[in-house]
Amino acid sequence: MYVCVCNGVTDRDIQRAVAEGCTDLDELAARTGCGSTCGCCREYALEAMQQAQCAAIPLGLSIAA
Repeated sequence: MYVCVCNGVTDRDIQRAVAEGCTDLDELAARTGCGSTCGCCREYALEAMQQAQCAAIPLGLSIAA
């Protein structure tokens, strides 16, 4: 899904940026352009970044065999 229409940035682009070490909106804007034109997407971009960061954290649960 497109998060930033102005620059054609998708949620997958944001997930990839987070996986590559992106940690804040300014860095995301520098890497992808997301939020750097009109700024209307910044709130959703932050939410998408937070979701990607949570998905990357291992839960540390053991799996019973």
